[in-house]
Amino acid sequence: MNPWPLVRAHRGVAAVLLLLTLSACLLLAAVPKATRSAYDGALRDLTATAAAGVGDLVVVSPRRAGPDAPVTRGSLLAMERSLRAALPAELSAVTAPPGSGSGHHSLRKTREPIASVDGEPRNYQYLDLGWLSDAAARVRYVAGRPPGPPARLGGGPLLEVALAREPAAEMRLGVGATVLLGGPQPLAARVSGLFEPVRPGDRYWQHNTSVRRVVKIRPPRSEIDDRYVTGLVSDASLPVLGRLYANTTYRWVFDIDRPALRAARIPELAEAVRAFRGAVPVAIRGSSPGALETSFDELLTGYLGRVRAADALLLLVLGGLMAVALGVIALAVRLLGDRMRLSLALARARGASLARVAATATAVTSAAAVPGVAAGYALSYAVPGEVTAVTHLGPLSVAAAAALFAAGQAVAAHRLPLGERRADVAAARPSPRRIAAEAAVVAVALIGAYLLRSRGLGTGTGGASGPGGGSAPGTGEGTDPFPLLAPAGLAVAAALVVLRCHSLPLRLAVRLAARTRSAVPFLGLALAARSRPVSALPVLVLLPALAVSVFGATVSGELTATQEAAAWQWAGAPARLDADLPFSPEAIERVRRVPGVRRVLPATRTSVRLGEEFPTATVLAVDVRAYRAVLRDAPVVLPDAPVLVSPELAGRGAIDAPGVPPRLSPGGVVTGLAAAYGSGPLIVVPPGGALPNTLLVEGDGLDGGRLLAAAAQPGAQARTFEGALAEITRAPLTTTLRRALAVVTAALACYALAAVAVALVAGAADRAGALSHLCALGLPESQARRLTVLEVSPMILLSTAAGLLLGLALPAVLGPGLDLRVFTGDLAAAGRPPGPAVPVLLACGVAAATVLGAFLHPVPGRRGSLGTALRAGDLG
Repeated sequence: MNPWPLVRAHRGVAAVLLLLTLSACLLLAAVPKATRSAYDGALRDLTATAAAGVGDLVVVSPRRAGPDAPVTRGSLLAMERSLRAALPAELSAVTAPPGSGSGHHSLRKTREPIASVDGEPRNYQYLDLGWLSDAAARVRYVAGRPPGPPARLGGGPLLEVALAREPAAEMRLGVGATVLLGGPQPLAARVSGLFEPVRPGDRYWQHNTSVRRVVKIRPPRSEIDDRYVTGLVSDASLPVLGRLYANTTYRWVFDIDRPALRAARIPELAEAVRAFRGAVPVAIRGSSPGALETSFDELLTGYLGRVRAADALLLLVLGGLMAVALGVIALAVRLLGDRMRLSLALARARGASLARVAATATAVTSAAAVPGVAAGYALSYAVPGEVTAVTHLGPLSVAAAAALFAAGQAVAAHRLPLGERRADVAAARPSPRRIAAEAAVVAVALIGAYLLRSRGLGTGTGGASGPGGGSAPGTGEGTDPFPLLAPAGLAVAAALVVLRCHSLPLRLAVRLAARTRSAVPFLGLALAARSRPVSALPVLVLLPALAVSVFGATVSGELTATQEAAAWQWAGAPARLDADLPFSPEAIERVRRVPGVRRVLPATRTSVRLGEEFPTATVLAVDVRAYRAVLRDAPVVLPDAPVLVSPELAGRGAIDAPGVPPRLSPGGVVTGLAAAYGSGPLIVVPPGGALPNTLLVEGDGLDGGRLLAAAAQPGAQARTFEGALAEITRAPLTTTLRRALAVVTAALACYALAAVAVALVAGAADRAGALSHLCALGLPESQARRLTVLEVSPMILLSTAAGLLLGLALPAVLGPGLDLRVFTGDLAAAGRPPGPAVPVLLACGVAAATVLGAFLHPVPGRRGSLGTALRAGDLG
């Protein structure tokens, strides 16, 4: 049979199927790409903002003996090349070329005490001698000149050094000053020039902080700091420093090429860092072996856990999205099959084989689905990101599912020639096999929910390909992908239960409607209670779509609430100023006059020791009632009692610690504040006579910088709730998760509306036939519309209510399986549960669209003649 005449005859349904497949393929291919791209960007931002010893590779070699050959720029460069040759291939691919970024190598001789400067004795001062491979390009001289070759002074070497301008002024070392060093070997230095960094904020200077500033170290049992300054020497002085190997360290810094980082390669990259750590001692031969000092592999491993947590949450929602998308496509394929039923039945009656009929149905469906699949697949390449296996497999699975749906429906409908039967004579009873299969689906869904609740999302170290193509939780060694399908499975199970039980309340409603004078309620509810397959199948799509979309909206709201609670835990107030020294009354008054400030609450913060169990605890002396007023919008519990403790100190009785009033036992437990004042326990006591060193500020639009400027307190620090919340929410992983949840939720809502529309269209012919007979008997058009609403609405509204309740209950049902701490600044915040406003609006929108669609559905007599409608709806 030629499928194209059927495609042209049913081009409207074919166009709907094309749009559904296009949207499904676009989402399934593009969301993982966008997610992976965001993961890569987050990894680059993380390494760029990490500390220098964490985001770079640093090889350190303390010298234990003199060199076998003179130390020169060339010999140090040769050692760097040897180290680069030892880099594993995976790590070498993301290592920046020599001389780029913050990569360099250096030499530094430390702990050289200054005996005198130009004959003036000095105490507690040290001059470290350093060399940087690219100092000429990193500094700009503001006085004097660069250091030259070494000379001799008093029987020992005299090295020319260049100092940073600010440390030289603090140490009182000017250009031309001669410094005699008091080490075990005679050594002197002369200041040749002063410099400033060309780019002070460059990451390069994080590796060389001692060159830019004076380092102060207080020795044990001393009340005076030792001050260290580093002077840079020339290339010609390297052989001299090489011979003076005591307290000398060589360093090679390898910068990471951040644009080359890929989140999908994190496990291999972390393993490569560990392999390089073992190869460094072999690469640096001799009596002074080297070691890799970096936490880059730990940074990668920690980030991998965050990625897997985000992937797991996305898999929970994307699994529901795929199930719903396939369900809506199956509805459209069924609608197309119903429209072709008479044509295929005629061909079957004329001798066409079952395979020929199934092939024709599959060809017609593929003619509509394949262009949509191809278009969605092509449009996904407009989304930036790495192309993964899911990008290819997602559209292929949609095309295969549509073809299988069409073939299966054709085989089931046309197994026997002329096997037509009227579906309105008696309701078909489900077979025992079908009941057993549906019971098995419900049981498997409950088991999956239990496993997810007990095991969590499975964000272990092992993992396979996630939705973005990288390692995902729950799919690797020691994890189980089965629990990840729990939300979608529970939604499908709930849909099956509703599908089997919805007729019970409808039959009761029919009995009640039969007692009313109007026939419209009885007829409408009776039609709804017939449970015809064409009207019952949309429940299997509508309920999961609403449940998973409400689940996504609820998770997003819970994430927002938890992030706000975490920000309150970190800030402890709308704004807070902390200082080591007490704030003066004048400073407090200046803070009070800052625009936007409504209240300033002084408090005294001290640290105490509570035995061996709690080495450090924080005592906060503050007016509890006033503090409660400051925190009235925060998820913090402050009981009305003079002495409060954090949960870890509850039940200990009277607390014996400095700063705590004697013979006073805790009167309550304060929750949600311990993290704001350190990692130890918190004790809140009434204010005493001590001067305040903490200011708790309440107001609107509070800016930490303006508060610090008004206080003018040296060493003070400011924290604001808005700043903490912005820092938590602008994290790339959090932003990615929010966007993905929003896209999936919107897509599921659209699929729910599509399921309603398909349900209305699928039953339009039968509904028109029934209404035609009723209109011929005198049913007015207004009552015909009410009858249509009463027929369609009960099933849809019942599914909407069930989907809403299930979506709201899923976070509580899954329980500990949803761990949002990786998106809340690593604070264990117990935020207030989000309100159901968005989920309820979502469900109400779908319900309203259903009722409106049923009300606007054309009735006989509005379009065409009543006779035409009667003939079109004649089932005999």
